[in-house]
Amino acid sequence: MIRTLAFWSAVVGAALLLIMIIAGGAAWPGYSHVRDFISELGATGAPHARLVNFAGFLPVGILMTMFTVLAAFVAPRGALQIAGFACLTLFTATYAVIAFFPCDLGCAPVSPSFSQLMHNLFGLLGYLGAPIGLILLGVAARQWSGGRWLFPLGIICGVVAAVAFAMMLAEPATGGLVQRLLEGAVVVWILACAFTLRRDRASI
Repeated sequence: MIRTLAFWSAVVGAALLLIMIIAGGAAWPGYSHVRDFISELGATGAPHARLVNFAGFLPVGILMTMFTVLAAFVAPRGALQIAGFACLTLFTATYAVIAFFPCDLGCAPVSPSFSQLMHNLFGLLGYLGAPIGLILLGVAARQWSGGRWLFPLGIICGVVAAVAFAMMLAEPATGGLVQRLLEGAVVVWILACAFTLRRDRASI
């Protein structure tokens, strides 16, 4: 039951995230998936911001966090596994948190509001937690008899997430694109882990 719930939480959460990004961008004329951050879809003053925040970011955060918490119970216990899922939960929970703390329009104001400051704080914590969590879980997965392939995938996704985060800060003109690369790396590993849990109940 826990494995099934974890699996569907990850799958539905990932699907909803993709739909939110595509539909939200399409509904905003001039929005660029290369230049603009995903958070801008829910920014104060953005078209359909309330819908994006509470029908997009909030349920995505809840579903993805359900996966990380439930998967932590199912996967073999160990220090690396616990620390890895804790770091990944820091990332997934950020989706829900920023629904209540949207960024200011443009997400880079000269005089940021309190909401923007909180948005930046939780976003930073989440983006730092993601690559650390992926690498820790990748290393931990070496001991999972049916999930050893999650080891190289976790390392690759973790490195991609770390490099993408650095590029997002250094190259604002393509910030939206590299942010999607970062988030995509996290989602790919989460889905791979979810399918592994679902596929073979005795494997890990």
